[in-house]
Amino acid sequence: MTLLIALTLLLTAPAAALEQVTLQLRWKHQFQFAGYYLAKAKGYYRDEGLEVTILENGPGQPGPLTKVVNKEVEFGITASGVVVEYANGAPVVVLAAIFQHSPVTWLVRGDRGIESLHDLAGKRLMTLLPVMESVELLAPFLVEGMTLEQLELVPTSFDIQDLVDGRVDAFNAYLSNEPFLLERRGIPFKLIQPRTYGVDFYGDVLFTHAELARRNPELVRRFRRASLRGWRDTMADIEGTAAFIHANYATDKSLEHLIFEGRQLKSLVLDDIVPIGHMNPGRWRRIAEVNASLKLMPADVELAGFIYDPNPQQDLSNYYLVAGLLSLALLISLSVMTVIATLNRRLRLEIAKRRAKELELERLARTDPLTDLMNRRAFLEAGDREFALSLRQKHPLSLIMVDLDHFKDINDNHGHPAGDRVLQQVADLLREHVRESDACGRLGGEEFALLLPETASSAALHLAQRLRQALAETPMTLEDGRQLKVTMSLGVVERLPGERCFGALLSRADNHLYRAKALGRDQVVSTGPC
Repeated sequence: MTLLIALTLLLTAPAAALEQVTLQLRWKHQFQFAGYYLAKAKGYYRDEGLEVTILENGPGQPGPLTKVVNKEVEFGITASGVVVEYANGAPVVVLAAIFQHSPVTWLVRGDRGIESLHDLAGKRLMTLLPVMESVELLAPFLVEGMTLEQLELVPTSFDIQDLVDGRVDAFNAYLSNEPFLLERRGIPFKLIQPRTYGVDFYGDVLFTHAELARRNPELVRRFRRASLRGWRDTMADIEGTAAFIHANYATDKSLEHLIFEGRQLKSLVLDDIVPIGHMNPGRWRRIAEVNASLKLMPADVELAGFIYDPNPQQDLSNYYLVAGLLSLALLISLSVMTVIATLNRRLRLEIAKRRAKELELERLARTDPLTDLMNRRAFLEAGDREFALSLRQKHPLSLIMVDLDHFKDINDNHGHPAGDRVLQQVADLLREHVRESDACGRLGGEEFALLLPETASSAALHLAQRLRQALAETPMTLEDGRQLKVTMSLGVVERLPGERCFGALLSRADNHLYRAKALGRDQVVSTGPC
């Protein structure tokens, strides 16, 4: 409460002789924009000589991109799709990515039998149109070999009731918003997230007009610095920030909802892994490639002028001139050399730290966030590599497909947190039984797969039987101490001499898996080697 009172007083304090700028939000006031509210309320913008007006948005209003390009406002918040506008000529510069992972997700009812993207073929999907407004939601279908013609896309009404009442089968949602609404009403739901299928965009990007960045780089630098300072404070105190927003901005939302938003968004900011606002040029190139694959922008667009550099290289010509003039003075020269050596050492350390952080982001993009196994994209890439190596070296290659039996009953009877806990324990069991050279992944829902290089089907069958027996004999323990008996069905195959791609191996293993289910579950179906 002390924080709430202090921030409210700061918010209403007068400001004098400050440079006026405006920030246009993407949507209505909510926790999604908390860092900017705190930067204003705590005086961080005033410390930088700025008086900032924060404008909310809503349905039917001009978006931040339009307002920034038309120079109606100086700064805006947008999605990763801004790279398309840049490629098509919009004079914009992205300053900071607040969310390292996008909160945009498909939301489906948990009682409609929809478990994956493939289950949405022929279904009604409510999302932002035209297609360029929903790239990160639609691109995963192309990654999975589907086409947009297989989907019935409906313009969004921004009303979750359309999903609840069954007028649509999937709804474009925010992790921090609609799931809370369904949870409060006791309606079961499932999230189908793009990054599960290898499409991992930034969320909520701060940007400005390219002319402003060129003409007044100091103003841009000050605004960015104060904003990120506000976001760091936000991540350090979710509950206090939620109370402040509830009292001053999002008065129509419950405090409980705002705290839920804050906790969900903190998991996307990843402030314990990378600095808030961090942007990786390689990641932006990948986002551009996805948009180009949908024919929304040209391929191979140069992004150097698109991505803001918070630490531009300084002009060292005067430094070198002075150093040259003083080079005859041995003592000064040695001092300069010592300083340079120290800076180089710090630079190497900084480069090593950044590289480590980027590698961690790459790992997260290839890892299933729930089980820490390979995600579908990473597993399929490993399958293609090992299949090609098996063909070239004429070594056996086996694949085991695993699916948990009656998993939907666990979610329905015990809740999704219980189902998630079961999936994590099954993943641990699989890890315990595979070799370091094997690949273990979660393909989606309750389906897993094991890729076994240089392994014949007899050995793979033996491993599958051990896995089936181990799970049957090991009860899964829920958070409240209750134990559930869970079984699995498995399909086992070995590469056939005539097969030319990993997809054929995957398809046969999938057929065996479903044969195991049809035969009564809790068993293994295998094809011996030819």
